[in-house]
Amino acid sequence: MKPDDYAKLEKDYSFKRSYLNNTPWWKNLAMLPPVLLLFAGLIGILYLFRNDMLASLYIIPYIVLFVLGTIFLKTTKGYIQKQKINKEGAFRVCLAKPFWEKSGHVYVAFVTDSHRYNKHYINNLVKNISLDSIIEKYSPSMKRQSHLVHDEESNMDFYIRIYDDKDITKRNATWRDEYLFPVLYIDDQYTYIIKKKDLSYYGK
Repeated sequence: MKPDDYAKLEKDYSFKRSYLNNTPWWKNLAMLPPVLLLFAGLIGILYLFRNDMLASLYIIPYIVLFVLGTIFLKTTKGYIQKQKINKEGAFRVCLAKPFWEKSGHVYVAFVTDSHRYNKHYINNLVKNISLDSIIEKYSPSMKRQSHLVHDEESNMDFYIRIYDDKDITKRNATWRDEYLFPVLYIDDQYTYIIKKKDLSYYGK
């Protein structure tokens, strides 16, 4: 893909939402009120069902609670997702460059600034970083987070992330062809390897 294609992909709301759904975005206190309304309505309806009272007027307030809870939940869900997707610095497509492999673990470097899908920039960055100091400092046990690094020798800031070889191949089987693959940086904890099929589908 060309840089313009990655820029286009970053603007695709459905693409970003599909990856947001892999995060626990719903762990938000704002989700509690609509869930409680839904729960109260559902419990009331079930109670009336078990007591053969569904045809009575008693069901009306519970149906109202259930409907209000459903509408409230949908509205709250949309608001939270939109807020997270539009957060400054989040949901950036970045080219990740592997620079070290050992025992099935792949160390990659990427940037989230304006050079994030410039393959020439990221290739040069990897050539200039101090490899030994990074490998010594970051172990495979730290693979669940993207780490911001300032390299003293090159005076450059970039992120490193450690992935399992099999996870990269599962999502992008041809990543070794260019020894580059795109990731979606949501935040330091959630940086996903973009699936090859999503590059084709959303990047049209």
